[in-house]
Amino acid sequence: MADNEENLNAPRFTRELIGHAKAEQSVLDAFNSGRLAHAWLISGPKGIGKATLAWKIAKFLLTQPTDEGPGLFGEALESTPPATLDVDAENDDVQRIERGGHGGLMLVERTLNQKTSKMRKDIVVDDIRKLISFYSQTSAEGGWRVAIVDAADEMNSNAANALLKVLEEPPEKSILILLAHAPGRLLPTITSRCRSLKLKSLADSDVRTIIAARYPGLGEEEASTLAKLADGAPGRAVELAANDGVGLYRQMGGLIRDLPRLNVPALHALAVQLGAAKADSQYRLFLQIYDAWLERLIRQASTGLAEEDTMQGESEQIARISALSRVDRWLELWEKMNRLVTRADSVNLDRKQVIVSLFTSLAAVSRGQ
Repeated sequence: MADNEENLNAPRFTRELIGHAKAEQSVLDAFNSGRLAHAWLISGPKGIGKATLAWKIAKFLLTQPTDEGPGLFGEALESTPPATLDVDAENDDVQRIERGGHGGLMLVERTLNQKTSKMRKDIVVDDIRKLISFYSQTSAEGGWRVAIVDAADEMNSNAANALLKVLEEPPEKSILILLAHAPGRLLPTITSRCRSLKLKSLADSDVRTIIAARYPGLGEEEASTLAKLADGAPGRAVELAANDGVGLYRQMGGLIRDLPRLNVPALHALAVQLGAAKADSQYRLFLQIYDAWLERLIRQASTGLAEEDTMQGESEQIARISALSRVDRWLELWEKMNRLVTRADSVNLDRKQVIVSLFTSLAAVSRGQ
């Protein structure tokens, strides 16, 4: 594993989990009571800390002492129940977990298709078979065995049915942690066999704290903008920071400022920028930023928006633009743009044309067309 900034920001390396103390306590209480469920389903919006919690649980369990046996005079040793899931970052087991070299841990995620050399869109049955093999063997470390499926709602039907075998016959002293951005996609027979932890989006203040720790050089205004753009998901805030999300938001703001008029040269410059071969991350982030802005516009047109629900300085802009057309027309635009983005991915449409279409369609609705 390359020792670069992207990996060091990955959940397996994150030492502090902010904003999910209640979920942590639920796991700790279950462990201390001796009733730790063999399968947990951690759900919630993407980027809010589900994987960070899963890795924290794994580190906690895999650093717990094994059977201590009798004391010096034959009496059973008593240990104080742990008061937190926190572990020593310098612990040898923790170091091996972070390096990917601990025999008691397995991560299941989408893998590379060897035939196409591209990342699969689903977790496939072969990935789950490896998990079954992992649980069928004696623990290499003599303690807990932990597997994390990230994300379970990315399993195809064959993989999901194979996973049921593990859930129906759970091995002793093992735990399966399923992460799901959209738990409704999972089979009911899977969710019913798991204890559920539903994580909520974080407060903007918590997201700012995480951003400030990761990027101490950021100014207060930029950190606040990132927190708002992230919508309670610190993982998304980190992604936005790494890909100039604030700059992308400001570029969008420059284009919509004069609606229904459009600055065509600026629009084409943005389209060329985001349509470049190496701009995949920025392109996808921009689509998310645009989509979130359009959703705020629709809410303004239908029920109105509170000041705290908008980005800094955009409330008057959204109020003005939303009044240029009817709410049903804005809804039609939102549906049309989502269909366009989905089709663009499925048939490899020119991304430059996608960006141009987003704004020309927006301008057309603003003109009542």
